[in-house]
Amino acid sequence: MFKWLKPAPAIERLPADMIDRVYKLLRIRVLMGISVGYAAYYLVRSNFTLSSTYLVEEYGFSTAEIGLLGSIMAIVYGFSKFFMGNLSDKAFAQRFIAVGLFLSGLVNICFGFASSFGMIVTLLVLNGIVQGMGAPPCSIVMTKWFSKKERGTKTGIWNISHNVGGMLVPPLVGIGVAIFGENHWQGGVFIFPAIIAMVISVLVWINAKDTPESEGLPPIDEYRNDYENLEKADNANKMSPKEILMKYVVKNKFVWFLCIANAFVYLIRFGVINWVPLYLTTVKGFSKNEAHAAYAIFEGMAIPSSLIVGLLSDKLFKGKRMPLCIISMVGVVIGTFVYWQATSILVVSIAVSIIGCLIYVPQFLIGLSAMELVPKFAVGTTVGMCGLFGYVGGSLVANAAIGVIVDRSGWDGCFILLLTGAILSTIFLFIVQRGHEGKKTKVA
Repeated sequence: MFKWLKPAPAIERLPADMIDRVYKLLRIRVLMGISVGYAAYYLVRSNFTLSSTYLVEEYGFSTAEIGLLGSIMAIVYGFSKFFMGNLSDKAFAQRFIAVGLFLSGLVNICFGFASSFGMIVTLLVLNGIVQGMGAPPCSIVMTKWFSKKERGTKTGIWNISHNVGGMLVPPLVGIGVAIFGENHWQGGVFIFPAIIAMVISVLVWINAKDTPESEGLPPIDEYRNDYENLEKADNANKMSPKEILMKYVVKNKFVWFLCIANAFVYLIRFGVINWVPLYLTTVKGFSKNEAHAAYAIFEGMAIPSSLIVGLLSDKLFKGKRMPLCIISMVGVVIGTFVYWQATSILVVSIAVSIIGCLIYVPQFLIGLSAMELVPKFAVGTTVGMCGLFGYVGGSLVANAAIGVIVDRSGWDGCFILLLTGAILSTIFLFIVQRGHEGKKTKVA
């Protein structure tokens, strides 16, 4: 690994009278840094979804080809998230985030000049690789700077970066297309968001802080007097990424159950959001602008739910994450059925809002549970593995399989698949709730 990506060493501890003030200031900076940084990742990832209508109209791509392109990105991103998660456990997490974001911006600028199917595939592969440098190190930062009793609330704040980033894509693309012109839509869809993302990546690098100890502060569990009942490994620094993977992730059955549940959650999430522009314009009679607005609503409605459920899981459910996941998935089933059957633009929009509000609850809390199932030095690997299942298992089906299903049998088959996935996800979440959280000691 490059020297400038290696973890920062611990320094001499600050005087006692400075610790509280410095800790509070740096925690705010750290949370803002990873939240803004990860939101920017979406500017140069989700923008490809909004290119689908242009690719169909101008290049004559079929629905199946659009699905294939999305699947390529999902597969590469899923494996990258796993690999980069394992690597980031041994890295300076916030710098890792900044580098990935900058590289993704460069790839998106290249997208602006791509016209052939082969070139687009190549760039999707490259973008998938560098996009994997985003989420896992954010989770590492959360465990190092925030203790378990507050982690649901604080991670809820970070989690809305998914939605803020996704929600900002349609208006930014609209502004970009207005600047570059409809005939040069590639500049608005790809180059304009890329420039913004690259500027943000520089700010993330400048703001980067590694661990509390590297800033002369005590570890977070000592500072908050909130010690987690997890195995401590004194020789963690001597363990290789492979040893961390095998000992703390592969042999933990509840990590596997969460990964499977996550795959089905991602199937619903991407099975809805990735097809919103095409489904609403071709089936429900939405205009392009109305479909883009529905896309933004889907992302925006998750913001209040992420903040609320993070707080509820900390305070009301005493650190248990699964009950809220299960409740939310029941609501997702109802919302998906209405989205399928409704004919009114208003009712369809409400259904999109319900799905967007609720599907990010298990997506958020599964990631949080994965962070808390393992020691801090294995968080990146565990979150990366959940991401691998989510993107390769769930998002792959949501793109390639749905594209083929729609071409062959229409949208009804798509919604039967989505509803089946939602039910299976609920079952696996229930297994984790009964098997792991049901045995946990309550956190006061």
